[in-house]
Amino acid sequence: MSDDLRQRQQLLKIGTARAGRAPAPPAAPLDTLLPQAEAETTLWLSLGALDLWERSGFLPSAGPASPTPDPAPPEHLRPCPPRAEAVLALLLRGVHPAALQSEWLRLLLRHGGHLPARFLPRLFDTATRQPALRAQLLPVIGERGQWLARLHADWSWATAANADDGEAAWDTGMPEQRLAALRAWRTRDPHAARAALEAAWKSEAPEQRAALLPALGVKLGLADETFLEAALDDRRKEVRSAAQRLLASLPGSQLGRRMLARLLPLLRVEKPWLGKARIELTLPEACDAAMRRDGIGASAHQGMGEKAGWVVDMLAAVDPNAWCRQFERSPRDCLLLAESSEFAAVLVRGWALAALRQAQRDDASPEVQDWLQALALWWIGSAGELSKAVPDALFDLIAAGFHDNTGGASLALLAAYPDNWPQDADLVYLLHRLADKAQDGWTPALTQGFLRLLKAMRPAFLKPGNPWLARLLLPAFAKVADPASVAAVEAEWRAGIAPDSEWRAPIDHFFDLVRLRHEMILSFQEPA
Repeated sequence: MSDDLRQRQQLLKIGTARAGRAPAPPAAPLDTLLPQAEAETTLWLSLGALDLWERSGFLPSAGPASPTPDPAPPEHLRPCPPRAEAVLALLLRGVHPAALQSEWLRLLLRHGGHLPARFLPRLFDTATRQPALRAQLLPVIGERGQWLARLHADWSWATAANADDGEAAWDTGMPEQRLAALRAWRTRDPHAARAALEAAWKSEAPEQRAALLPALGVKLGLADETFLEAALDDRRKEVRSAAQRLLASLPGSQLGRRMLARLLPLLRVEKPWLGKARIELTLPEACDAAMRRDGIGASAHQGMGEKAGWVVDMLAAVDPNAWCRQFERSPRDCLLLAESSEFAAVLVRGWALAALRQAQRDDASPEVQDWLQALALWWIGSAGELSKAVPDALFDLIAAGFHDNTGGASLALLAAYPDNWPQDADLVYLLHRLADKAQDGWTPALTQGFLRLLKAMRPAFLKPGNPWLARLLLPAFAKVADPASVAAVEAEWRAGIAPDSEWRAPIDHFFDLVRLRHEMILSFQEPA
């Protein structure tokens, strides 16, 4: 900053009236460019002119010359079709839901293509802020994307996840790179990855141990049990908690067997002469050190007493299929047994958490899917406070795989909805969750099933003051609906809705969004 500019800034702070003098005109050639004006105006104009003059003439100091990077290797993926590239440019304007960007990336992956280079910086920045996008972005960044990520420190997560030399990234990378490298290593060779973590374990900082241990959840197996059992005695609470969660999700683990042994004396089936069979539960008297080591009592459960919470913790660590064998009943019948119990909410919450843990495994069994289905159907038919026993995260998991409709489970869930479902806010929000949390587009059969539910509630839809239903459900449904199935009902839906109706805007938006998705799907069917 020049002395002239510094003096004028000081004069601005003091004020021309207090200083008792007007600012001197700036030096040539700026003096000829400023108009004749009052002192205050001259001061402001001269400050702006001097600042612009100095910035425009600034020369950065000469530093060491940076080496020119090697060019990016040739692409091995197909180029993106021009029409699809134009659709992505439209989506990146931020006008449309971000979920459409995820769907576009999935379509590009199925096409076998790579991202156009001009979009790489924008999407790398987005995925840096939103890590959930990385799994869909990484497979399509191509050679140019990997090359570019290596030149920018903020995008190092992309190089770690795609590095051929995972061992080098594990040894020398930043914390985020090491975690990504360990997870990728577990995918390729789980035993070698665990051995590497064991070798470095004592030298890792406590917070790093807590961050790295959950990576063993990738291809978790009984071979990992000994290491995880030792981690139960770690001085860091977060490390112990991570080990407890992993062992609780591992079928056949010693922790699971210990929990089952504690529970069996507490649970029994009562079969009265009159009335329904039910499960009787005796609450434990105390929580000893061995129970606390296994994670019992680590956190409270809202709406439940301390001892009831201990039972939930124990149930959550036992494979729920163990109770089908113990009671010789299906998951649905186990829930009916629990429903008549004094501690129904405790039993349902524990089983739901156990099913959720098992379903998140890489090798989740079909029997666990039966538990998820049974819990969802039971929840739809339950009433009052008891329905709160099922955690929201379970429905997020169901929504993520809803498009698969495995064994007709998704259609069965829609068919279980009662006729008066629009009057139940929880059921309305479940429909919204199933669409909003979906990981892929729905099949025609699922779309038609959802449309049948919406058709049944058209009288409620069209009542004055109820457009919130449309504004909640239709945008989420538009992101997953099969476009051809929606096009088949468009004329019927629009019939009878006046141009000035409060329903017109949300319905127009719904069909516009579905048409945009249809255009996006078709854009990948043209040659690149």
